[in-house]
Amino acid sequence: MSQPEAFGRYRVIRRLGSGSFATVWLAQDDLLNYPVAIKVLAENWAHQMDIQHRFLEEARILRQTDSTWLVAVHDVDVLADGRPYMVMTYADQGSVADLIRRGPLPLDEALRLLTEIGQGITVLHNHGTIHRDIKPSNVLLQSSPVGQRVLVADLGFAKAIDEASGFTAAAGTPGYMSPEQSIPGGDLDVRSDVYSLGAVAYELITGKPPSRPPVRIPPGRIRPGLPRELDDLILSALSVDRESRPGDAKTFTDRVRAIRTAPDLTKADPWWRRYRMPWRRAAALVTAAVVGMGVLTGATGAPGVSLTTVRHTAQGIRMGVPSVWAEEFHTDLEARPAAAEAGAGPGLLVATDTEDWHSTEVPSYGVYATVVPGSRALDRVADPDPCPGTPDRREVRTDSWEGTVWDWPECNGNGSFTSAAVHQPGVPTTVYMEIRQPDYRPDLVNEIIDRTVLS
Repeated sequence: MSQPEAFGRYRVIRRLGSGSFATVWLAQDDLLNYPVAIKVLAENWAHQMDIQHRFLEEARILRQTDSTWLVAVHDVDVLADGRPYMVMTYADQGSVADLIRRGPLPLDEALRLLTEIGQGITVLHNHGTIHRDIKPSNVLLQSSPVGQRVLVADLGFAKAIDEASGFTAAAGTPGYMSPEQSIPGGDLDVRSDVYSLGAVAYELITGKPPSRPPVRIPPGRIRPGLPRELDDLILSALSVDRESRPGDAKTFTDRVRAIRTAPDLTKADPWWRRYRMPWRRAAALVTAAVVGMGVLTGATGAPGVSLTTVRHTAQGIRMGVPSVWAEEFHTDLEARPAAAEAGAGPGLLVATDTEDWHSTEVPSYGVYATVVPGSRALDRVADPDPCPGTPDRREVRTDSWEGTVWDWPECNGNGSFTSAAVHQPGVPTTVYMEIRQPDYRPDLVNEIIDRTVLS
């Protein structure tokens, strides 16, 4: 529909989004000088009384529960063409789905969000309602004087628990809905929402939704270092057998809260997540630290590969990196333990996916480099075991660099991995590098090393 001027006293500003059943508009309540969101039933459903009933039932549930953890409904009215609309809380910080897309969340923040989402679903369960469509895009975020608030929203598929036996139609979103929801006429209970909470938890922790059921890969394999209790809880919530899931949203939420408040939680996050700065939230720093980008398209010694020049001014290092890898930047990634123990500070990572650089499950291709000052033994700087098996060791010597390279032509089924410790002849400063490739190309490794410059 085209943008209307107003809904009653509410002046329309812009459209926020739309779905199959409704469109949501941002509007201004000029009387109270306050922004609101207005959800209007879509025109093609104007004469479908069952859809209108579902729409109004969502408004009734939200109005009756009136919870801090749920979107509030302030008013309901009907347009001239008979379509109902509801005036709701405006969530000015978008949704949890938006937050996940911006980059990996610190573990404590992910668990805080999950706890508050669980509290919202607990309120619904106490009200005698099953949500049936819990997913990151249906959890909104609002700023408040005491910080960010979580608001569970979109109860278009919600049903009373005492009507849960024999739903006539499947409802929910694939990837988040429980297996029993996909069966028309299935017997549902609150444990269907527990499955969806488990799916949201999986995505909050790993940045990726779970696979189709049965889910067998625990979050800790994608994000190493998680507490074992968290892996166990999420996998149990995602169990195909609902008898194996936590009994309700409160039970699930209480266990999340206990994990979050455990005194050793900060130790559970692996070292590269505890100390690194999320690259997507550091645009200003990236602009300052990675400058002077250009493409080297001549004969590079690596056939068919164009190299992009990247620079980390804080460490005074410049590198040539394959252009197809230079999709993301991280300017403050902590070095692996062996290099850190030898004195290496945080370095520059240029890769197809900076989030998964240290993962053994998900391939990420690129180059990491950091400077190790002083006179160091090269064998002490190189990480001895990033991949299974014994690496191929070789010496490198060019006009600019000399040192040692360790190659794993096959690393965890995700291409090749190379670590290198090189220094300029007569200069006691070592550059430690890691290079991940989809295929093993020692010529490209040599070219990247040769085009590395210290200023």
